Amino acid sequence: MTQPDVAGPSEAQVTAIDTFVDALYDLLHGRAQSISAIDLSLEVNGWHVDGEVLFAKGPDIGISLDTREGECRYCELLEGDQERWLDVVQGDLHVLDNPGSELLEAAALALLDGLLTARRPLLR
Repeated sequence: MTQPDVAGPSEAQVTAIDTFVDALYDLLHGRAQSISAIDLSLEVNGWHVDGEVLFAKGPDIGISLDTREGECRYCELLEGDQERWLDVVQGDLHVLDNPGSELLEAAALALLDGLLTARRPLLR
């Protein structure tokens, strides 16, 4: 039986992830008013970018981007610390391979599109 790869990202990969988080935050902040977002938070947890987008009128959405796989999953944030993971998965978000700002902005836009797609059926 092989042991899972538990090594964290290299310094260059951490820089790439942080650069993507900056691009994503800038995009979300810039579009906050148009999508009715009132609060957003993003954090890096090793290979993952986790975040929450709170809206003026629910539902609120959480994100978890696995930067190794290039896939983002979305969840509905419920009362307390509860969450319900949604079926929407946004792929092809290879932020470790995209050093250019245009490519990072495109990946951030794709992640936002997935977030809005995941949220749309939940709107009442």
